[in-house]
Amino acid sequence: MNRRGFLKGLGLAAASSTLGHANDVERKPAGPIRAFTFAFFTDVHVHQGLGAPEGTALAMELMNGSHADFAICGGDHIFEGLASGREGILEQYALYTQLEKRLKLPVWHVLGNHDVAGLVNTTIEEKDPIYGKALFRKTFNTPTKYTFQHKGVRFVVLDSIQIVGRAWIPRIDDAQLEWLQDTLDAQPELPTIIVSHVPLATSIANYYPGSEDPAFRGVANSREIIPLIERYNVIAVLQGHTHIVEDVKRHGIHYITGGAVSGNWWHGTHFGDREGVMFVTVEGGTVTTSYAPTGFASVDPQNS
Repeated sequence: MNRRGFLKGLGLAAASSTLGHANDVERKPAGPIRAFTFAFFTDVHVHQGLGAPEGTALAMELMNGSHADFAICGGDHIFEGLASGREGILEQYALYTQLEKRLKLPVWHVLGNHDVAGLVNTTIEEKDPIYGKALFRKTFNTPTKYTFQHKGVRFVVLDSIQIVGRAWIPRIDDAQLEWLQDTLDAQPELPTIIVSHVPLATSIANYYPGSEDPAFRGVANSREIIPLIERYNVIAVLQGHTHIVEDVKRHGIHYITGGAVSGNWWHGTHFGDREGVMFVTVEGGTVTTSYAPTGFASVDPQNS
């Protein structure tokens, strides 16, 4: 399918009856499924300083003590891959993977912008085997977009980080949009949860000082994506990046931002939200969430 056909398929014209009745989509199981809970932990930003390893270990222990079937890391596993030197990036990835060994749950991984290696630090050449998304793929043995199923629910993991030159933009590229539509078309009735590091929908810019900063912007082409997913049995979108706890509901879909294991980048609370893990329970066609603080106490609190 070409882009013109894709946009036509979205039915962006005002007369489109499909999008005009997005609330009519039945967001319910396609068949009998058992309720389950999983952990969504995001924005770990681990490094050797500020007690970050200890704080990350607390998150792992919290998940191990839960009734979660599995875990999803929503991105930004390491503190800083964009501007760090090669040795520093490798050290951060090694530290994260060592800490994740404490986690007794199966875990899925989502690419975050800080997981990308060497864009800002130009001492790392593009031909370097760790450059860009390569180290993420190798470390976690995963593509940056993929699907999996659990107890009758489909999970679709998106890659919201697009590299342009030596910079990144928050966007779902055209090929991935076509892949997303094809994936949803394959089983349109299947209850689906989408996961994206950068939010598709967030209201943070409306209620926090300084949140008009570009760092808080969502996926650039979310206005194309949201009308698409409203046509299917998508029950939730899990998001990270902004380090806040938020649930924006639109046409029956929950856009859930999962806080941050690192809180305010290991400096305490971020806009009042503690370091923590989001637990998501799926029952029938609905999701409910509970955000659990890890109990981490910053050694250098700069609460925002």
